[in-house]
Formats: sequence, structure tokens, C-alpha cells
Amino acid sequence: MNKITPRLLLSIFATGLLSFMGVLVETAMNITFPKLTVEFNTSLANIQWLTTAYLLVLAAMMPLTVYLMRKFKLPYLFTFAASMFLIGLILDAVAPNLALLIIGRVFQGMGTGISLPMMFNIILTQAPKNKIGLLMGVGNFITAIAPAVGPTFGGFLVSIWSWRAIFICIIPLIIIALIIGIMTIRSADNVTPPKYLDFVGWLLLAIDFSTLILGFNKLATSTILGLVWIAIGGVSCGITAWWYQRQSHPILALNLVKERSFILHLLSFGLTQFTILGMAFLLPTMIQLTLHESSFISGIAMLPGALLGALLAPVGGMLLDRFGAKRPILVGASLELIALVLYWLTVGHANVWGVTLLFMLFTLGQGMCYSNIMTNGLHGLVPQKIADGNALFNTFQQFSGAVGTAIVSLIISLDVTTQKIHGFTFGLLAMVLTLALNVIILWFAFHSKAKA
Repeated sequence: MNKITPRLLLSIFATGLLSFMGVLVETAMNITFPKLTVEFNTSLANIQWLTTAYLLVLAAMMPLTVYLMRKFKLPYLFTFAASMFLIGLILDAVAPNLALLIIGRVFQGMGTGISLPMMFNIILTQAPKNKIGLLMGVGNFITAIAPAVGPTFGGFLVSIWSWRAIFICIIPLIIIALIIGIMTIRSADNVTPPKYLDFVGWLLLAIDFSTLILGFNKLATSTILGLVWIAIGGVSCGITAWWYQRQSHPILALNLVKERSFILHLLSFGLTQFTILGMAFLLPTMIQLTLHESSFISGIAMLPGALLGALLAPVGGMLLDRFGAKRPILVGASLELIALVLYWLTVGHANVWGVTLLFMLFTLGQGMCYSNIMTNGLHGLVPQKIADGNALFNTFQQFSGAVGTAIVSLIISLDVTTQKIHGFTFGLLAMVLTLALNVIILWFAFHSKAKA
């Protein structure tokens, strides 16, 4: 079948809308961080847990979702995900303190952690093969459009009402997604139910993510304590690797990393996500703290670039379908690197217009390469392994995003000056080096594929 059916599009829309809302809240809340530090009388590092906790839950849910999609019917699972997200929105809308606000984000992370891999799994297993690149681009467009409107959406609501309105306004849209999902989502016919749940393996992964991210966050307030948590995380990762080698049905198929092309694409995808979320945190904060602009202006500055990147995601998918993966991916990654080098060189003389234009160059590259890296990485897998590969990509995506926001927050926090200009300079330098490494990894990925 080479035709895209309305039911397939609506099921992608329903799961994508729920995923979209998760990213929307995340980027909208970034705008509110300076205000929240004052309202809750706490540090920026503590407020950053609104993003970090959400991403940690996402990363922990991704491998579990593979088991859940094989165990339960997709409409029931989607109903659960949407309900969890709805509970989180209500908690955050009425939260009297930071702790309850973070708990609400945890519930939202559970919902998004199920819906996001479900959306890509529906595309990879139910879409026509000759349209997978396009629909993967559409799927990434749905989630990528959120950073485009998130900062503006959050800044506008904060300026005319309150940060609580961010959660209140989303509630009706989640209900719409729930109704559409129940009506259109169907389970695949050829799914083999799992024999058992590797609960220990999943718990070890959750410990890995939590200890490592906690370590990076603690470095901002206590170097020794932060290093201790990172060391615990390193030991936990070793135990996790040992455990997974001895399981016949592990919850996450780590044996896929033995395939060179797959692991190189996975690393590249993680580094790109590290930079994207690092920029989503750094730029609005920089505009407010160094340029002394309002949260609304910082949101407006991010809007053109984020819209451009989102709109180009389907275009990037079509380029992959027509010309192959190498050219759009390498050109896009190079544009991202050039944009960050220019940011780093001009940070001391930055203005809102300059930040906006360079962000457009960055997201131009993002739109050409981001979803294509994932699509091309999964392309070489046998059909039975696609769901496992999808879970690895989504898990690593959220983990690297959490690491990115934690490290950028740490670097900025180390600068004690009022404008934190040195913190932003070093934060940008860290991301420049990250993307330089990304380009090298992509070169090796295509070089090894050409040899094979």
C-alpha cells in the first residue's frame, strides 16, 4: 500500500499533539525561569529542575514504552498517556510551591514519554515505505514546531496574565488529542507480546539517568557532591551493561550499538539534541539577563528561527527520500556549527536582531539534518528491530537533552557577575565543540557506510 490514509494521519496527529504539548510547555517555561526564581525565592539551578525532571522521566519512559506497546493495545495506552498529562497540567495550574510544580512536570513527562515513541512507531510500522522519510519529517515537524511557538506563547501569557496560564490553556487541546486518538489509533496486527518485563533492567536505566543528571545539576552548588553522584552514575552504567548482556529479552536492545552505522547515527542524534535544548535554555535567558529585554521579547526573538526549523523538517524528509541522506544531513550539521561559531564570536556584542538571525541559520541546519539522522540510523535495521532502535533513539534523545540543559545551566551559574556574559560565552563554546564532534561523527558514519 502506497497511500497515506486519513486514519493514519489523524493517529499521527493525536500522538503528535500530545508530544507537541510536552515540548511546548518545556520551551514556554524556559521563558518564565527568571520570574520563577523571584516568585519561589530560589536559584536558577533549582528552577532548572522543571526541565530536568521532565526530561529524566521522558528518558526513563522511552524503553518502558517498547514493552507497553507490545503488551497493551495502543488506544488504551494512549488514553493512559493523555490522562497522565492532563493530571500534570492540573497540578501545575494550581501549584503553590516549586515541589508540586515539578511533580506536575513528572506526570507530563510520563504522558509524553509514551506518546512520542508511539507516534514514531506508528509511522515506522503503518506508513507506506516510500513515504516514511516524509512522515518522519512530519512527525518531527509536529514536535519541532513547539519550540517555535513555545517561547512566544509563554512570554505572551506571562506578560498579560500569569505563568499558570501556560498549563490552563493547554488542557482543552489535550482533551481534543485524547478524543481523536481513541477514534483513530489502531494496534499493528503482527506484534508479538513480550514474555516478561525486565523490571531490573528498566530500574537500572532509571538509576543511571537520575544519578548522572543529578550529578551535573549538583556541580553548580557543590563540586564534590556533584562528582560523587556522577561517579555513582558511572558505576551504575557498568552494572547496567553487565545485566543487559545476560538477559535474553532486555527492555532496551543495547546490542544494537554493536552495529557501527547505527551507533554513530545514535551518537550524532544525541549530540544534536544536546545542542538544541541547550540553545533553547541559553538564548532566552541570555536575552533577558545580558540584553535586559522582557520575557515576551525573548520569546519573539526565538520565533522566526524555530518556525523555520520546524517547517523545514518535512522538507528535509523529502530530500532524504529523493536524494539520500548524506547531503542534507552533512549540509545541515555544518550550518548548525557555523551558526554557533558566529554566536560564540559575537556574544560580547550581541543584540536581539543578531540573536534572531543566527538562530534562523542554526534552525535551517536543524531542519535539514535532525529527523534525517534518526531516519537514516533506523534504515539499516531489520523490521523486527525497528521498534527497539526507535526506543534507543528516543531514550538517548531525552537523556542528552537533560544533560545539555543541566550542563549549560551549570556553566552559566558558575559566572557570578550580574550579566553572566562569561557564562554564556563558555556555554556557547561548549556547544561549538559538541557540534564540531558531531560533524566528525557523521563523516565517519557515511564513510563507513560507503565502505560497507
